[in-house]
Amino acid sequence: NVPPDLAICCFILEQSLSVRALQEMLANTVEAGVESSQGGGHRTLLYGHAILLRHAHSRMYLSCLTTSRSMTDKLAFDVGLQEDVTGEACWWTMHPASKQRSEGEKVRVGDDLILVSVSSERYLHLSTASGELQVDASFMQTLWNMNPICSRCEEGFVTGGHVLRLFHGHMDECLTISPADSDDQRRLVYYEGGAVCTHARSLWRLEPLRISWSGSHLRWGQPLRIRHVTTGRYLALTEDQGLVVVDASKAHTKATSFCFRISK
Repeated sequence: NVPPDLAICCFILEQSLSVRALQEMLANTVEAGVESSQGGGHRTLLYGHAILLRHAHSRMYLSCLTTSRSMTDKLAFDVGLQEDVTGEACWWTMHPASKQRSEGEKVRVGDDLILVSVSSERYLHLSTASGELQVDASFMQTLWNMNPICSRCEEGFVTGGHVLRLFHGHMDECLTISPADSDDQRRLVYYEGGAVCTHARSLWRLEPLRISWSGSHLRWGQPLRIRHVTTGRYLALTEDQGLVVVDASKAHTKATSFCFRISK
């Protein structure tokens, strides 16, 4: 009962353009000899537009590759991450899966949609043909559900995915772990004041449980997990060791579920 690792599942919507604007931008890029994807973008996500998705953890771009590892679908291309955004390989167009949505309409939270590679004109597809889950670009469709995590602005409220420091009451001490290199010592969790309040080892990410939208508002009493940013481990309460941080593979819901309360 280990929830998914949200930190490696997050993509940043780097840019959104109409297909026409994309083609013009790529043509100008080739003429000028500039390897850049920067240009005009849309604040509102619309069906039919092309998007550029950057993997939050690796900082690389979701791309349709020219290789093919599929043993069952000879027309499929591999999908992976790459640093270079030159050309059409990293661009995907969004199309509604529901007949109640049409091209040009706004993409709404919770919508099922279809992603098509601009370069290969194949669908972003979840394949199980090899016996394990893998993503490729195929002529077979897969429906995807895109949900926002955060918007990079100060909202004044807490949502899933927010990174913060946890301070002890009205004191200047925050929750952190030992800076020592030893694995055993790094598992210890305690409050510390001073310079650590500006160090990365005192940062924690909030990950809500049992909801479809991981970036939703957090309510009082709502179950969530608290992940240590620099180690990737989760805050857990165990019977034998008390409050510790555990590896993601051992972060089962019972030990790592916490919630915020208005008072004790």
